[in-house]
Amino acid sequence: MAKQTNPGLNIPTVPQWETRAKKPLRDGRWQGIDNSVWLWRAVPMSSVTDASSEQEMISVGVPLAQAYEELAKMAGRGNNRRSVKNSYRQTHAMLLNIPALFEAPPASPIRDFLNRNYGDRAVLNRVLLFGVKLRDSVGSGSIRDAIASVAETLQYGGAPLSDYDKDADAVSAALSRAGFRKPTIEELHLADSWWNRGNAPGIPVIPHEEHMHYFATVQSARRAMAVDPVDCSNWPHQDTEHAISFATIANLDLRYTDATTQLARWATPLLDAGARVISIRALVEPSTITRNELRGQQRRYRADLEELASQNKMDRAEMQEREQELGQVEAAYAQGTAPATLMDTSILIGFDSVIDDISKVEPPGVTLSTMVNRQAAAWHETMACSAVRANAYLHDVPASTIAYSALPSISRVGDEMGALLGLTERDRQPAYFSPRAASEGDASPLTAVFGASGSGKTQLLQFLADQFQRLGYPQLIVNPKAGDSLRDALEPAGAHVATLDDFLTSDGILDPIRIFDDPQMGIAKAVSMISTVNPFGPHAAAYMTQIAFGIDWGVKNGARATGQALKMAVEAGVIPAEYANPVFQYAQVYPMFRATFGMNPDAEVLRLSDGTTLVEVGQSSFELPTQSFTGDISAHPDPTVRNSMNIIRMLIWGGMNALRHRGGAAVHFDESWVMEMGAAGDLDQVGRLARSWDVLPILYTQKPSLQRKIGLKGYLSRGLIGHIKDKDEVDAVLEMFGQSDNAEMRRRISTPRFLSGGSGLNWDSLQHLPNTDGPGIARGAVFYYVDMKNRVAPVEVTLAEEFLRNSSTNPDDVRRRRAEREQAIAARAAREETVSVLQAV
Repeated sequence: MAKQTNPGLNIPTVPQWETRAKKPLRDGRWQGIDNSVWLWRAVPMSSVTDASSEQEMISVGVPLAQAYEELAKMAGRGNNRRSVKNSYRQTHAMLLNIPALFEAPPASPIRDFLNRNYGDRAVLNRVLLFGVKLRDSVGSGSIRDAIASVAETLQYGGAPLSDYDKDADAVSAALSRAGFRKPTIEELHLADSWWNRGNAPGIPVIPHEEHMHYFATVQSARRAMAVDPVDCSNWPHQDTEHAISFATIANLDLRYTDATTQLARWATPLLDAGARVISIRALVEPSTITRNELRGQQRRYRADLEELASQNKMDRAEMQEREQELGQVEAAYAQGTAPATLMDTSILIGFDSVIDDISKVEPPGVTLSTMVNRQAAAWHETMACSAVRANAYLHDVPASTIAYSALPSISRVGDEMGALLGLTERDRQPAYFSPRAASEGDASPLTAVFGASGSGKTQLLQFLADQFQRLGYPQLIVNPKAGDSLRDALEPAGAHVATLDDFLTSDGILDPIRIFDDPQMGIAKAVSMISTVNPFGPHAAAYMTQIAFGIDWGVKNGARATGQALKMAVEAGVIPAEYANPVFQYAQVYPMFRATFGMNPDAEVLRLSDGTTLVEVGQSSFELPTQSFTGDISAHPDPTVRNSMNIIRMLIWGGMNALRHRGGAAVHFDESWVMEMGAAGDLDQVGRLARSWDVLPILYTQKPSLQRKIGLKGYLSRGLIGHIKDKDEVDAVLEMFGQSDNAEMRRRISTPRFLSGGSGLNWDSLQHLPNTDGPGIARGAVFYYVDMKNRVAPVEVTLAEEFLRNSSTNPDDVRRRRAEREQAIAARAAREETVSVLQAV
């Protein structure tokens, strides 16, 4: 009787690879275990679903379409398919859509904070890789290289990688012309282990008829097998196990659909349904060969149509439709405008989890078929550099069917790093906002945040400011709303809080002569300031020429403050005293004006710390004009309103001056409609100076129509658009960012948070959604983010837990923070008293 052997002792004589590829090289070349060599590149990706125009939507697919055209040109010469098919390039487009946990950029200064607060959030690693099988040539050209190449091939099998250099250079150049880039080693590793989400590729697997099970550990695989190796319905839930269901496109009935239609974007519903990989293998045929093939087959095709019609298997209308389609194809190819043809195209999709009914995830125009009893083979066909072919459903399709399918689409928006706003709704990509991006990119200097009351814009202000503080960027926050303090959210993070009361006893801390280095600008702003507060009543015009002349003379003769300049001019007899006296009297009556009208040449100008300064109204007599007021502020009948507007104007300029050239500084102005309505000229100047001063002004408002009216559109490089109810304001904001034709964006901006009659949450709304089953929220507020590249995507603002603890307006939280502040103050006072006692001793 033969002795049984342990199969574990059957040691192979050749290496057993975990996947179908060996180790990739950094130049993108990758050798298969069959010794084939492929060149891999990464396809540029942008959003199709959130594209702002049809042209932008089409442009996303252009690089992939160009790549196929470039490869079609590499086919051998000939007039028919039979003679040149062996020269067609083998291609493999591999879209990976792998879930992962959020991880902040390694270079982010707040990496620890972001990872601590968002490390449990799911994001998607999405990349589209494109492989082309290379052809070898014997050596590099010399006889010695040829002999060495042949010898190495005979001894080891396959061909040395150097034999692929020439073809690799040619293919690389072709793909570079299409805009492709070299993939990173991390991206190639993801392609070689996508089933294990970028971790080790070699893991236990169990194939079932219509899906595959993957296990992160051997123990979890054994636990599942111990229950039932065939039926997985009763397996215990394990975080270390997941399933993938492989399917193929059995029928792709898109006809000749326009690339801008939803039908053409068949990849999007697959991704929405949880596709983790879409693998497309194809041979690339030049359109001229396809044209010749069509000419040779058209008679037989038309005869077949007529025969089907005669057998009543096709009615006359259907026959005419097919005839018309054939005519369109022939016309396109005859004019030389047809795309390259992808022959023997195999499309495989690996869906997350077990899918019982594959028809439920079919996109329009697409019929899916499960790879019954071929799941393992399908998995191996998706692998990079694989020679396995498991798919019997092969198609000949125009390259445009793949290029414009939204395969290279990803909803991504924002800067490389900075403050994290949240994740894009569709594709869960982090959206960052950097206060330095506009100045470093030489872009327009302003950012606007639009949203109605309750849209979440003021909380967004606090959240950005909190992160800017952590990033180390100096900033000024101007909150002109009395009784609506931001102190509780910002002070615990280290913000210095000041009120207008603090300025009222100063001698011109916001005097424009002190603010501006350019004397002429300071003089002009000082004259404008006096004109705004208007101490002269209805006869202001008769005074202002003398006032302007006096200030100009005083500054040119050494004055360092507006009041000092006027006084010097009067004392020198340059202007009559009766012209300046109303100004001095006004300054004596209204302390708020004195903050902007200095007399002492040695008083200091506003200075800001390296951190965050929040300026609020406090207890001062501060009053804003009503939103219905449309006249000149200098003509407003209430001097308190005129003084309030004046100090806000000078506070903005003082803050801009104090922060200029400090690298990444920001000025947040809440309720910016105040300035837009009453000081449009100042905002125009801010727009012109902000870039050269290296300061980012961020305007928060519920009235985009005012910004449009005063012409700020040209100064905006970025925008965040939340919920807006008023139709005219929606029209204004969409026009501001070139989105007037974006019907989805228009609908969502004005959609309320509840369905009709309050019957349930409306997830189409941008407003935050409350949790109807308990405390907290079901989803945060959503803002459309228009970035400096003019990309647009809805972003769910996800507030950090550490921030929420400080910003909550819940009465209990407010009391807790107040008690903590009081305890901290008491503790500091006790320490200081102890130190005093010790020093006395």
